[in-house]
Amino acid sequence: MHQKSIVMKLQNKPFHKSWINNVQNREKDTTKKFSIKKYILKIIIISLIVLSIIIIIRWWQKVPNKEILNIDKDQEINQPDTLVKPVILFKNKNKSIFTVKAYEAKKDISNSAIIILKKPEGHYKLSNEKDMYFYATKGILNNNKNILELKNDVIIESSRGTKFFTNEITYNVDDNLISSNENIIVDGSWGSLNGKGFIYNLENSTINLKGRPILSLSNNKGNIK
Repeated sequence: MHQKSIVMKLQNKPFHKSWINNVQNREKDTTKKFSIKKYILKIIIISLIVLSIIIIIRWWQKVPNKEILNIDKDQEINQPDTLVKPVILFKNKNKSIFTVKAYEAKKDISNSAIIILKKPEGHYKLSNEKDMYFYATKGILNNNKNILELKNDVIIESSRGTKFFTNEITYNVDDNLISSNENIIVDGSWGSLNGKGFIYNLENSTINLKGRPILSLSNNKGNIK
């Protein structure tokens, strides 16, 4: 009986050893497979992040340089060629936003690329400390040429108090320039400047007056010409 027990133990010993080896090999295989899956998952996550960044960059590059937002949806349904109180967003070459609001916007009957604006007013951020605002009686937006014309009683005002008065200006979205061939009065705390025709560069806030402008400087005693 004792001999039989010894024989069984001897027979069971190789079996247990083989069983332990099989279990260890399976654990190694499982660990290896898990590591591979973890590595693949990491690659997928990184690829998705990179792809998302690329999509965002391309989306921003494809944002149109003009977008017209309509606030009054009922008006859009009843009169699709007329918008009440629209907001027009221009994106210039520096990706800066030029915002224009109007009392009404209507497509031109003879040319659908031209939009007539009633009482337009707008805003442009020149810098972190300086803003520009403008007002006019009428505006004409030419989508084909990327040009906005403002007509009749045009006022351009900076947040520092300088004002421009003229009868007509043209804003070129591509060049980021405001220009006019009309008479202009520039008024500020320093005095006034009268001329005819000008070019205003929005990038560096410089104005170039044409012709022979007349400068009147203000001091405590009055104006100096």
